[in-house]
Amino acid sequence: MISENIKRIKSGIPNHVTLVAVSKYQSLEDTIAVLDAGVYDLGESKVQDFIKKYEVLGDRPRWHFIGHLQKNKVKYLIGKTFLIHSVDSIELIDVIERESKKQGITTDVLLQLNLAREDSKSGILVENLDEVLSIIPGCQFVKVKGLMAMGPFTQNNDKIRKIFVELKRIYDRIKEESVDTAIQMDYLSMGMTDDYTIAIEEGSNMIRVGRKIFS
Repeated sequence: MISENIKRIKSGIPNHVTLVAVSKYQSLEDTIAVLDAGVYDLGESKVQDFIKKYEVLGDRPRWHFIGHLQKNKVKYLIGKTFLIHSVDSIELIDVIERESKKQGITTDVLLQLNLAREDSKSGILVENLDEVLSIIPGCQFVKVKGLMAMGPFTQNNDKIRKIFVELKRIYDRIKEESVDTAIQMDYLSMGMTDDYTIAIEEGSNMIRVGRKIFS
């Protein structure tokens, strides 16, 4: 079932779009089934669950941490993740920089924006983004590789599309204006099971899909 679901999803997305299988809450067996089906980008949102899977699977997948990240849990991710998608504050960046320095490792991150301004979501407000970006050139061990956001909790596709259009506009602006090698807009992580087709239409090159793979 998992392999069939993945085949169906991949047949409907462009080759340049990375499919991140959201393996959070899934069993080790089902997570391995995703790898066997040829998807090696896995998204976890709980550090404890990630550690358990990492102990078994190691670096076979490219691990993406996509959940809210507590500062005291950062040390468990350093050197193990391909991307941390959910960086949402200067304080968190400071901790990632410090823990990465300890291990002599560069950590690639995405900045998470809260464009829908929903209290239930983490993320940087757009008016604070430039302040956050301004500290990155001073970091030696943190590199910003793009942006992430979640669509609003709504069935209204126009409202969802509006958020994705805004995120792409911000992404393009940073890509055009940034002259520092520590800030590179390589990944635009937007779109989940219910809205990834809209996200791809609006420029996403990385989607995070869980339910459609595992159900």
